[in-house]
Order: sequence, then structure tokens, then C-alpha cells
Amino acid sequence: MAGEFDVGTPTLQVNVYEDGQLIAQLACESAAEAAEVAAEWEERDNVRCEIDDLGVHHGPDDVLAPEPEDVM
Repeated sequence: MAGEFDVGTPTLQVNVYEDGQLIAQLACESAAEAAEVAAEWEERDNVRCEIDDLGVHHGPDDVLAPEPEDVM
């Protein structure tokens, strides 16, 4: 068994902005897919995209513990 966590969960998200306003958030499974999605959206006028790597925020081995002052 490779592990108890689902490794197939998309870890990239394309955030699409039109005129500075977020209009879409699209989950992608690979960097190539995210780049393709972003390129398609950016063909439109006044649209820009950001690719966010969600995998770097928290991993399966991260321990999310309260700060010591929050315990008491």
C-alpha cells in the first residue's frame, strides 16, 4: 500500500481574474494541465490567471498544533 492518503487529489488551482475580479477557480491534476487551462483563459481580453500550488500549504505529514498560549 502506497499510503493512506489520496494522492490523486488535485493540488494545483488556476485562479482566473477578469478586470481584477476573481471569476473562476479550477482544480488541475498536473502543471501541464494548469498551464493549458491558464493559456486558454488568457486568450480573452482583460483576463489573467494565477496558478496556486495547494500542495505546499499543508501536507499529510504536517502537524497542525495550537500555539502554546492557545492550549491554556
